[in-house]
Amino acid sequence: MRLLAALCFLPSLLLAEGTQGWYQHNLWVRLDERWSVGNYLDLRVDDGLRETHTWIASPRVRYDVRPDLQLQLNVSFLEAVNADETARADWVRLEFEVNPTFRLADGWTLSFRDRLEWRWRDGGDDYGFRLRVRPQLDWTLRTQGLFRGFYASNEVFYDFDRARCTENRLIPLGVTLRPGERTELRLFYLWRTTRGAAAWQDYHVLGALLSMNY
Repeated sequence: MRLLAALCFLPSLLLAEGTQGWYQHNLWVRLDERWSVGNYLDLRVDDGLRETHTWIASPRVRYDVRPDLQLQLNVSFLEAVNADETARADWVRLEFEVNPTFRLADGWTLSFRDRLEWRWRDGGDDYGFRLRVRPQLDWTLRTQGLFRGFYASNEVFYDFDRARCTENRLIPLGVTLRPGERTELRLFYLWRTTRGAAAWQDYHVLGALLSMNY
C-alpha cells in the first residue's frame, strides 16, 4: 500500500523540485588513426520549454594514445544560471581530459571521463579551477539493430577555489540506441544536485545525447 501511494505521488514530487530538459550533440571527424576534431553543443531548458537555463558550444581535439586511452582538449563557451538561480553569466572554459576505458567482461565496459577545467567569468579576471570525474558503466546487450543496451554514470565536481564538492550528476539508468551506422543516441534520466551559497539545489532532468562520428 505504501508503494502504491509513493507511485501515485511521484509526479508531484518531481515537479516540486527543479525540472529540466537537456539536448546534447557530439560531432567527431577522424583525421587519421590517432587524431580527431569535433564540436559539442548543449541546450538546457527549465520547466518544459519556458526558459533557456544553459547553452554551451565547445570545439575540441582528441588524441588516441591507445584504443583504451584518450586525451582531449576543449574550449567551451557558455551562458548559464548560477547554482542559487539568482544570476546569469557568460563563461569561457579551457578543459583537459584523460579518458581511460576498461573491458570488464562480455558486454560490460567501464569508462572514465576525468576533466580539469580553467574557467573565466564574463571575460574578466574572475576565474576558477575545477575537477570533474565521471565513471560510466555500459551494458551492451545487442550489437545490431536500434536498441543496443543500458548504461549508468555518476559525475562529481570538485572546486579547488572553494575546497569542496559543488555538484553531482547521477544517471541511474540510460538507454543506448543506434539509429545509424555512424550515429548513437543516448536517452537518460539524470538527478542533478548543485551547491550554491546557501543550500543544495535539486533538478530532475530528462535528456538526449546524439553523437555522430565520421
